[in-house]
Amino acid sequence: MSTADTVKAVLMTPKTIALYVGLALALSWGLQLAAIRVWGLESDATRLIFVAAMWSPTLLALAFITLHRPARRGVLWRPGRLIWLPVGVTVETAIAFIIVAALVGAGVATTGWFAFEPSGVTVSGGPWLLGAGVQSWPFYALNIAVTALAFSLIGLVAATGEEFAWRGFLQGHLTRRLGVRTGILVLAGVWWAWHLPGLLAGYNFPDYPLLGALILFPLQMIGASLFFGWLTIRSGSFWAAALAHAAVNSVQQGVIDNIVTTLPGLAVDALRTGLILAVGLACWSDIARPRSPADPPA
Repeated sequence: MSTADTVKAVLMTPKTIALYVGLALALSWGLQLAAIRVWGLESDATRLIFVAAMWSPTLLALAFITLHRPARRGVLWRPGRLIWLPVGVTVETAIAFIIVAALVGAGVATTGWFAFEPSGVTVSGGPWLLGAGVQSWPFYALNIAVTALAFSLIGLVAATGEEFAWRGFLQGHLTRRLGVRTGILVLAGVWWAWHLPGLLAGYNFPDYPLLGALILFPLQMIGASLFFGWLTIRSGSFWAAALAHAAVNSVQQGVIDNIVTTLPGLAVDALRTGLILAVGLACWSDIARPRSPADPPA
């Protein structure tokens, strides 16, 4: 038996992986559909149920890890290389401000939080932890960085529920069975399907739920999965991806929601989708690079 065959023999079998994925989808779909049907999409109760749904794949993964020995192999729960932790936060925050710069620079949008001048920025609103007022560009950048990191840490409360399951647990089993790139793309499909009830109900794209659910969001999942998967492989941990995910849900979403533009919402979502996909594709060539002995375990 070759080394590769020996490794595969101690992993979860394809049937067990399929069982995990099927149960994860069933749990998520059940929670989302029940909340939407009983309380409606916009209720506080539904939002709480959606947060609970974010934790459902991790609770299921912990059950598999407890009850099924092969499921324990390669779980990336340790901190890993700490230098990678802020990378995802930086990239996801940068995406938001690239969108702001592109739209404001083109004269088709304003943002209620910022007024930009060559000498600096006037911050007039928002949750920026170093305060508002006239700020030099370096201080403004520091303000953004501190706030983004703080809100990403807070956002870990929800994002960890998904990222331990997807990147810390399932990604390793898929990539060892299917190869790195194929495994991560399959995971992107699982991640997209896991969101389907909320997507089709208009949770993420209220003005065009079908287009969002079937075109924009799958492309976002491909880009995000490649980027988060790359972060996980390079850091040897799911925590860098969890921080990146939390940054998307907090600072990136908050900045984009604050944009006032004359363009249709679809244009902003398409620009955001393109940037997320571009980041993922930038990781494509490096994601399966042969690893050095100094790299953390895959």
